[in-house]
Amino acid sequence: MYTKRCLFCDAIVPVKAGPAQEERFIGCDCAPGAEYSLAEGTYDRLGMLSYPRQRELFPLASAYIREMADCGKEIRLDLEQVEMLPASPQVPATVEAKADRLLAFLRRNSESPGDPVVIHRLSRSYNLTYSQNLQEMVYVIEMLREQELIERTGSTFSLTEGGWSRAELAVSGRTAKTCALVFADKGGELPEWAGHVLPLLQQCGYIPRILTRDEEDGRSLLEQAAAADLLLADLTGNPPEAYLATGSAAASGVPVIWTVQDGGADSLPHLEGLTPIVWSRPEELSAILLQRLGSGLQLRKTG
Repeated sequence: MYTKRCLFCDAIVPVKAGPAQEERFIGCDCAPGAEYSLAEGTYDRLGMLSYPRQRELFPLASAYIREMADCGKEIRLDLEQVEMLPASPQVPATVEAKADRLLAFLRRNSESPGDPVVIHRLSRSYNLTYSQNLQEMVYVIEMLREQELIERTGSTFSLTEGGWSRAELAVSGRTAKTCALVFADKGGELPEWAGHVLPLLQQCGYIPRILTRDEEDGRSLLEQAAAADLLLADLTGNPPEAYLATGSAAASGVPVIWTVQDGGADSLPHLEGLTPIVWSRPEELSAILLQRLGSGLQLRKTG
């Protein structure tokens, strides 16, 4: 046995020779408490790649090894496998998909919502989210915290009830659905029902996405509504955006649930098929939505 630098995480760790002259790296940041193998000659060939190519490939290889090791799988890589990682469906391409990897990790290492999971050497663990650097992982963590899917104290993490439900989707390989929400703009403040409805949507397997006039990726409100799996439009205050989003959803066959607070229904326009859920308290709205979403009833298709 000898020591060698892991190409993917830069840690100096013990290495032992395996079958067919492969090298087995033991206990680096790619595989804490485990090991992975490189086929004969792979180490040197990877080291000869250009620096930009290494910057592209090595964080992905580290993340892939970390995930496979955490799943208890044997890892053996060669040059071709490493070079194919950017095009692999195994590698998450979006921030949401990277967030799902962290949720899945927490789910595999806990028994129930609220069960604490300590991520040792957190500053060296951005491979848990397939991130290129620590800053990207911190962004993912804060996003999950804001969505109330995880709780964090230092290096200790736990899943909330909603995070547990979404994590089970991630672990099973199923894709969470997106629920777009649109409501009257009150100076950027969330409506009073948000604290009850957003966690409920997460528990029902939806990722809540509040519609904005323009997203960072350039999509308009109409495009966001058309791309959702479900649209929840609260008509309290008669927000014009809700009717625009509904029209876009109708054109794409997206199911729509309309809601309106008690007292606001009389001011709604008389449109064919417009039968919103009338609610008085957020708890009441949450209970009705749970019955609608959790009962397996077919949601009404618009159009």
